[in-house]
Amino acid sequence: MSKQIFKFATIALAALMSACSPNTTPKPPQPSMENPRLMVQRGSAAMYAVSAAAAAQAPLQLEVDLYQLQVPLGTISRNEKFWKRVDEQCVDVATYDLLFKNGVRVGEAPIAEWDYFRQVMEGHPAITKANTLVGAEGKPIELPLRKEARGQDIFYFDSTNALIGRTYDDQCEDVISMTMQSAPRQLDTLRLVLCPTVRSMRKRLSYSVLNSELGEISYVTPQRIYDLNLRVDVPMEHFLIVAPSSDSLRSTSIGGSFFLTDGPAERMETVLLIVPRPLRQVEPLIKSH
Repeated sequence: MSKQIFKFATIALAALMSACSPNTTPKPPQPSMENPRLMVQRGSAAMYAVSAAAAAQAPLQLEVDLYQLQVPLGTISRNEKFWKRVDEQCVDVATYDLLFKNGVRVGEAPIAEWDYFRQVMEGHPAITKANTLVGAEGKPIELPLRKEARGQDIFYFDSTNALIGRTYDDQCEDVISMTMQSAPRQLDTLRLVLCPTVRSMRKRLSYSVLNSELGEISYVTPQRIYDLNLRVDVPMEHFLIVAPSSDSLRSTSIGGSFFLTDGPAERMETVLLIVPRPLRQVEPLIKSH
């Protein structure tokens, strides 16, 4: 009897340890486009029910999944097999060329190809995901790409092919400023505008009217590089990919400054996946206690 109890306890302990072991490999599910997710407006402490008819008549909106991937350098930027699955003509030729030579590569892919991109994500667990609701107005969002950069030089080409450079001596942070909204008269299309932005933290001494020192004041000044803003419409059955191009190896480029980072053992590149999904926001019909 004691041997049977010991055997049972061993099996139970193994099952418990297996259930509690963390799963470190992310497995992003394929976005569902056929049945829009429902968002029910709730009261402070009440639960509501919604009829199927009301849900079907609710206005269609969009919500967005933002994936921020960190992968070894070259995993995406030098992977032509990857880019063959991507429509890089989602922007006009002039915009594409301007971004590419500044170290940034963009394109759209259909949701039908999601499994391939999910395999890439599963192979590299450093993924940050955010979810946001898109309204009629352009909702501002900031995606931090590089933090606490203590001084950097950034050189980029503008639309006239002139080379512009600037040195940032202060502690700064490189972010992508983004606005999202439904495209006019196209509720099933997401309009995105992305702009590289350097947020510099500056310090100055403050003095009183008696000329006595009050202390040091820190303030942040955002410097937006409007010459390289990206404006694109993404249909609901597609998602947008923003990654470094091969020209990002120039460390002072936009791609090199924003999308490449130095890891503990190797250089890494950041890839953004922006996935619009349908959403219906409904009002509660039945109140239950």
